[in-house]
This record gives sequence, C-alpha cells and structure tokens, in this order.
Amino acid sequence: MPVLARDVTGVRSTRAIVDLDAIAANVRALRCLLPPHARLMAVVKADAYGHGAPWVARAALDAGASDLGVATVGEGRILRQHGIVAPTILLGAIDPSEAVAACEAGLQITVGEKTLLDAVQLAARETRQRPVAIHVKVDTGLSRYGASPDLAVALASRIVADDNVRLAGISTHFASADEPGEPFTTEQLQRFEETLARVGAAGIAKPSVHAANSAGILTNQGTSYDMARAGIALYGVRPSAEVALAPGMRSAMRLESRVARILPLREGDTVGYNRTFRASSSTVGALVPIGYADGYRRALSGKGWVGIGGRSCRVLGRVSMDQIVVEVPAEAYVGVGDVVHVMSDDPGTRAPGVEDIAALCGTNAYEVLVGISQRVPRIFVECGEVVDRRVPGGETPAPERG
Repeated sequence: MPVLARDVTGVRSTRAIVDLDAIAANVRALRCLLPPHARLMAVVKADAYGHGAPWVARAALDAGASDLGVATVGEGRILRQHGIVAPTILLGAIDPSEAVAACEAGLQITVGEKTLLDAVQLAARETRQRPVAIHVKVDTGLSRYGASPDLAVALASRIVADDNVRLAGISTHFASADEPGEPFTTEQLQRFEETLARVGAAGIAKPSVHAANSAGILTNQGTSYDMARAGIALYGVRPSAEVALAPGMRSAMRLESRVARILPLREGDTVGYNRTFRASSSTVGALVPIGYADGYRRALSGKGWVGIGGRSCRVLGRVSMDQIVVEVPAEAYVGVGDVVHVMSDDPGTRAPGVEDIAALCGTNAYEVLVGISQRVPRIFVECGEVVDRRVPGGETPAPERG
C-alpha cells in the first residue's frame, strides 16, 4: 500500500485517501452477483458516502454501473456540473418547490405521494426536459418514504396518462435485508410482487423494477429485477456484520495524518480538556492534527487508537475539535512528520478499520464515513498513483473519463 503523506505537496496532512480502483473492483464484483440483464445503480448520495461523488460516479460508471442514485437535487446538480450525464435518480422525497430544478437538471424523480407528482407534472409542462422520468416508490413495510400499494397503482396510472412524463421505474426498499434469515424481507417482496401485479392488471406496461440494496445483492434477495442499488457495498464496507462482501471487494477509503509534535509526559502529567488522562508513569505523547470537526468523533476519547510505524497507539484523554494526543509505545521511535494511520483496513498499519471505529462510537460504518467533514482533503488514487485531489476552497473538477 503506498504511503502518500509526502506524495501530495501543499495539502493538509490530515486527509482521506480514496482508492478508485477499489470502487471499480467492487462494482465488477457486485455485477457478477446479478443476472446478466440487470443494471447496477451506484448510490453516490451524501457525497458518495463521504468519498467524493463525482470521482466515485465516474469510476463506477467506467467499471459497469449504469445508473446513479442521489438523495437531493443539489447532489444531482453537482454531478451534472462535473459533466456526468448518466441516468441519475432521486431516491427519496424532495420538496415540491424543487421539481423545476430537478427537471432542468435532467434528474429522474421518485414519487410516493400525490403532492410531489402534481408538482413534477406541472414542472414537466414548464421545462424542456420532457418527458420527465418518474419512479414510483412502494412502501412495503419500511414505513419511510413511499406509497401504499393502492396509491402506487393510482400514481402509476396518472403518470402513463400524461405525455409530459414517463413511468421509468417502480421500486421498494428493504428494512432488514442485512439480517440473514429475517423473514420480513420475503414478506416485503411478496407485497411488492402483489403491487406489480396490480399495476399490470391496470394495463400499465411494466417499467424498470428495482428492490435490492447492497445487502439484497450480497444475499441474493430481490436481485431478479431489472436493476439493483449498491450503496455501502460499493465502498467496500459490509452492510452488517452478518453479511459478507464478495471475494475481491475491498475498502475504498483510508484516513491518515502525521505527527505534529512529540510530548514527553512525566508521572502525574495530564492531557487534554478537563484532564481526563493522567500519566501513571513517564511516557511519550504524539500530537495528531485531527479532531471531531474532521469527523473523528469525540466518543473515541480515551478508547480510540491509531497506527504509527506498525504499532497501535491509544488516544490519551479527550478528542478536541482539531487535535488528539496518542501514546507512543515504549521503545518505539516516533518523530514529527511520521505518518499516522487513523483509519485503515490494512492490518499492517495497526489502525482501526471503519467498523472498529463505528463499534467504539456505538454507531454504524455509514455514519462514520458520511461524518468525515468536507474540510478533510480527498486524495484520489488509481494504480497507486495520485490522479486528483479535492481541497476545501480549491476544488478541481472530476477528471474527464469515459
């Protein structure tokens, strides 16, 4: 694994390294789990789970993904501003007042209630992006966004009767696919099939149908339809501890920093706010410029660790907004400028992986990844070489590829 601490000059030492080759490998592995006819949507909402949406989107599309999924109109517009024209689907609710902007950006819109459909139909008549592609989302038990089966049929009927819009898809979302053996996923699929049958009985030609998320793809649930949606697995992270990744899949992000100061600590010395750590004997601390404003959670105070020089170094005292202090193991030499592996799935770094950090914080890997703040530069790597970077205040467009 290349060490990039000195490979990118003029960039903050605390940085996220995004492996675009890993994104591509994960796409290919997921595609192999789907029937040949099925398309793969790369879900790049929340800035591609913190990885950098335009860069991830291009890598995923180049590797065989066909569609992109986002959560907000703004996320879709960012992709368009970067020259990405692939079919991009708004997966959840948007405000009806955003319908015109969504249409103008050429985004496909998901509806689950009448008010939004009203707004989209009106916006479609006012814009030049006709027919506007609409997906109907069916709530089969997640009890989140989506229409009841009765309403779903009514919405689909309205869409096919309007020449300004087209029915591009019908979807649902699983509640428990990351719990193997949980029967509720089967129940959801049965409800979904019943809704699809009612849509067909209403004389509506079946559009693209999609139900499987990452867990569904990895456990072969809901993968027989026209498309599947890869979210967390796209980034090489398991949907849950009970769902394994496919062979060849790997994590696409690691966090690193460097040592900014060495602090000799005598017995009785304290570290950090409120002096929650007191040295019981002489030891050495290393200052690392990362804190909770970067997404390194305060919950890691006194229990997190990092890897330096192939050794684990525990966090001493409280995590500050911008800094932490870690303990240098006895007989280890650590100097200013040494690479600090904050998060990595490479066991040789002795750093925690994203799932380790999530467990320490009492949350899931999703929240850890999307919580890495925008002030942390993203360094994009292919074949071990830096191909681009995103630096706060000095962003560059995603590379023109494919």
